[in-house]
Amino acid sequence: MKLHITAVLTISALALASCGTQKEAAEAAAPAPVVKVNEALDWSKKTSEARYLYSQSMQLATDRLQQQMDRGNTVGKAVFIEPAFLLFNQNMTYEYFGNFGQVGDEFMVGELRGYCRNQYEPMAIDFLRMCREAGAEIILMAPEKEATEIMQDLQKQDLQVFPSMMTSQPQYGKYAENITLREYAQGNRVALVLTTSLGEASEFTMSRGPKGFELNELQKTFGNKLILFPNPAFN
Repeated sequence: MKLHITAVLTISALALASCGTQKEAAEAAAPAPVVKVNEALDWSKKTSEARYLYSQSMQLATDRLQQQMDRGNTVGKAVFIEPAFLLFNQNMTYEYFGNFGQVGDEFMVGELRGYCRNQYEPMAIDFLRMCREAGAEIILMAPEKEATEIMQDLQKQDLQVFPSMMTSQPQYGKYAENITLREYAQGNRVALVLTTSLGEASEFTMSRGPKGFELNELQKTFGNKLILFPNPAFN
């Protein structure tokens, strides 16, 4: 009887050991969790292409505004510019998103402004001065609540800018219902739109969402006025 009990206990111990080994093997073989990568951030951190494209795009905006000035087509019109990614110091902007940006994060303009310590990109400031000389209004693609402090900063540099009227809070990089842009577009009063997202310019293109954009038609209709910049966080 004693030998029988010993044999049963031995078999049970071996079975438990076997289960433990199988569990450990299964855990070892389980695939590692997939870490979401923000490809835009990864690209902007590892290369200088984003900064180069920003400079090229801002120079393009300057050239196109000059062309309109030469034709006398700027007085009474407006330049719409996305402040969050285009006006602040670019080195500090990319540094901010490199340090704090994660996939799916909500973005707050005030946090970026605080990180940049109210420092603005010199090339962007020069462009805004050119807009003022051209007689074109400067309208930020942001509601008044988000734009107020930026407006105050720029006023100290003798630059008067205005916020946009929006029916809802903009979803940066996706979609923003910008009433001001819609009204200016309908009245043919848009000189240029500088943005990092087609969604931000949806009222100008009269399209909704990525499926609403036909790039060939977009180029034909708005190619001389709509300038897309690289976005350090979204697209």
